[in-house]
Amino acid sequence: MMRGIILGWFVLISSHCLGQYFQFSQYNFTPQRINPAQVGSTDYASLSFDYRNQATDGGFHLTSNLVNIEYPLLSRDGVRWSGIGVSLMDDRSGQAGIFNTQEIGLSFAAHVRLSSLQQISLGVQTIYQNRKMNLDGLYTGAQYIPDRGFDESISSGENFGLLRTDFMTFSTGLYWQRVEKNGNRIAYLGLSFYDFNKPDNAFLESSSHLNSTWVGSLGFRIYHEGNMSIFPELLFTRSGATNVVNVGAIFRADLKTTPLQPAAHVDLITRYVTGRSGVLGLQYHNEVFSAGFSYDFPVVTRNVANTGAFEVGLAFRKLVSRARKTQQKSNDAGASTRPPGKKLGAPVGVKVPAQTQPTNSTDSAQIAQGNGGEDLSTRLRQKQDSIIAQANAGNLKHEPLILEKVTLYFNFEFNSTTLDEEARTYLDDLAKALADNPELNVRLVGHTDNVGSGKFNLRLSQQRAEALAEYLIDHGVLPQRIQVEGHGMREPLNNNENEEERSQNRRVELTITYDK
Repeated sequence: MMRGIILGWFVLISSHCLGQYFQFSQYNFTPQRINPAQVGSTDYASLSFDYRNQATDGGFHLTSNLVNIEYPLLSRDGVRWSGIGVSLMDDRSGQAGIFNTQEIGLSFAAHVRLSSLQQISLGVQTIYQNRKMNLDGLYTGAQYIPDRGFDESISSGENFGLLRTDFMTFSTGLYWQRVEKNGNRIAYLGLSFYDFNKPDNAFLESSSHLNSTWVGSLGFRIYHEGNMSIFPELLFTRSGATNVVNVGAIFRADLKTTPLQPAAHVDLITRYVTGRSGVLGLQYHNEVFSAGFSYDFPVVTRNVANTGAFEVGLAFRKLVSRARKTQQKSNDAGASTRPPGKKLGAPVGVKVPAQTQPTNSTDSAQIAQGNGGEDLSTRLRQKQDSIIAQANAGNLKHEPLILEKVTLYFNFEFNSTTLDEEARTYLDDLAKALADNPELNVRLVGHTDNVGSGKFNLRLSQQRAEALAEYLIDHGVLPQRIQVEGHGMREPLNNNENEEERSQNRRVELTITYDK
C-alpha cells in the first residue's frame, strides 16, 4: 500500500517534470541543451558545470548535474571555422533516486563568418541516454512488523524491480550571433530541433516514443551606457503539446573595461517561466572564469513539481590560438625584420623595404627593379613576370616565392585595430593588385608592443591581422588567398623602452608571394 502511494505520487510529479524537455535556469552554462550550433562559437575552449536541486510537493528532490565541454577548431590561418562539444548529464528524481537518467552527448558545429563581427552556425548532436527506475528502496505495509518497523527481508508483495531503457537521439540547430570587437555578444538568434528521430523510450513492452522538441532562443542588447547594459532574452521550448516560455532580462555592470578584451562583469538575472516559476540569479564573469547562483520560486499558482529550486554554475575558459612562428625558408633568406625605411610613394604609416629580397640566389636587382613611381599592381606584375621567366629557365624551385615584404604600421594606437584612411588607401591598391594578379597570395602577421599580458597581446595581434584580411575580403579578395597569424609581443623590433619604440612594434607584416 505504502509503495503504491509513493509510486503514484512520483508518477504525478514525473508527468510535470519529465514529460517535457528540461531546461536549466542558468542556461548559459548549458548551451548544448539550447542549441548544438553554439558549440565552439567563440575563440575559447570551455568547461562548465551546472548543479540543480528542485523540491516538489511530494517531498521529493529532483537533482540534475550537467557538464559541458567545448573546443573551437581553427583553420591553418588561425580562423575559427567549427567546434566540437561533449555534454554529460546525470538526473536523479524521487526518494532514494527512484528515477535515474544518465546521458552523454557529442556535438559538432560549422561556422560561417558573415563579417568580422557576425557569424551563422549549423550544428548537429547525438545523445546516448540511459534511464532506470529502481523501486527496491521502497517498502510496503506487508514488510511492517509492529513495535519493530519495516523488515526488508520480508517479501514486499510487489514484483517491481529495476526497470531500464536506453536509446540514441539526434538533434540539429541553426544559430546567428553578433559580437563586439572585445568578443562580448550583443545579439543572437537560434532555432534547434531535438530528438527528431523520436526513439522508443518505454520501460515495458508497450511502445512509447520520446517527443521531439523545438527550442527557440533570442537575445539582444537594448541599452548600453557607461558600464551598465540591459539584455532581454527569450527562450521558447515546445515538447509534444507542451509550450514553455522563459522570458526575462540580464542587467549587467562592467567592473573593469579593457578595449578588445572581454570585460569582467556582474549579471543580475531576472526571468519568468510560464507555468513554473520566477527566477532570480547573480553571476560573475571574467575572461577565464564564471560563477553563478540562481533560485526558482513559485509565482501566482503553486506548481506541485517545483516548489523551489536552486542552481550553482561554474565555467572555466582558455583562449585557443593557432599562432605560430613563421617558417623562414631559403626562398626568403635575407628578408629584414628591422623597421624598413619609407619608400617614395608609399602612404604614411606603410613602410616597405627599399629593395625587396628575391626568392633565392637569383639577381635581386633584376627582380626588384626601381619601380617606385609605378602603382602596386604594375610593380608586382613586373616582379612576377621576371620570376616566371627565371622559373621557366629552370633557375627557381617550384614553391611559394616572395615578391614583396611590407611592414604596415597604420598608426595603430594602444589596444587598437582601427584602420585609418592611409591604411585603407594602401589596402585598396593591394586589393586591386591581387585582382590583377590571381597567382599572388598574401600572408598577414600581426604584432604588438609589450603593454598588457601575453594572452591579451596574442589575441590583439591576431585581430590586427584579421582586420586587414577582412578589409581585403570585403574588397573582393578570396579568403583562401590570405593567411593570417598573430605573434603577439614575441618578436619585437626593439626593447619597447619608450612610446616611439612601442609604436614601431604595433604593426602587421605583409608578405606577397607568387604561388603557381
